[in-house]
Amino acid sequence: MLQPLLDKRWSERRERARELAERWSFAAEILGFYAALLEVQERAFDAALDARPGPEQLAAYAAEHVLPAVIEVSVAQGPPDMRETVLTSFHEMDLEPTIDAWIGGESLGAVERFLARASAGPVLEALGASVLRRNEDIDDRHCPVCGGPPQLGYFAPSPEDLVTARRYLLCSRCANTWAFARLTCAGCGESDPKNLVIYGEMGTTQAEISEKIVKSRRDPAAASGPPAHFPHMRIDGCRTCSQYLLSIDLERDARAVPVVDEIAAVPLSLYAAECGLHKVTPNLVGF
Repeated sequence: MLQPLLDKRWSERRERARELAERWSFAAEILGFYAALLEVQERAFDAALDARPGPEQLAAYAAEHVLPAVIEVSVAQGPPDMRETVLTSFHEMDLEPTIDAWIGGESLGAVERFLARASAGPVLEALGASVLRRNEDIDDRHCPVCGGPPQLGYFAPSPEDLVTARRYLLCSRCANTWAFARLTCAGCGESDPKNLVIYGEMGTTQAEISEKIVKSRRDPAAASGPPAHFPHMRIDGCRTCSQYLLSIDLERDARAVPVVDEIAAVPLSLYAAECGLHKVTPNLVGF
């Protein structure tokens, strides 16, 4: 009875990818490729729910049943500089051990990481805790289901009036989400405000938004100006560990799909890099 609700995630991701590709030309190519990849991942998700490979079969299952389709769509619709490297890696990499290494949290090269994650990710998302067991000693900065590191953060409206929106993290490995402290670095756990930095586009702070509203009421022309590309997104960085996450505010844009919006926000990732920050976990497409 719950399956239709689970399946809705894939149509929501595709629709958001198309919407943002039309809105943001700088992200159109990467979002077009991501939308095509979603078709492969949805089929892998559904098939995994039927096949239900056990923990020991996860890597072999993803290598045999998902990876070939990932390779096919990457070569057919991926960015030009991806096609040759994907084919080369496919012929040279040891497929099953590489996927097993990604599942186990080991460091991989960019292309190997992409192929492993694109193939095994939807399988882990489908099966979750039934095939993944977290280390009981792991901290709350890691996924309570599989122990994976966070991919992004997002703020969801509270069902109670006058209660601040809660912060959640989304796992880069199995896509589980869990609540996390608002003023704490998701990379190292730093909680001293003087070591935490937040970057956003001009005009996206609450004070700037309030000022613009007041100006527009007084004089609409005075409030004119180019709108922010990412009014609902920000960079949450840390001076202690030099890591960051992108955070999506669902109160500001209820249509946002965090995993899609984060992939599209390439300019924010590039700006964070210019500031000397590196993402806790690169996203599926490498940013």
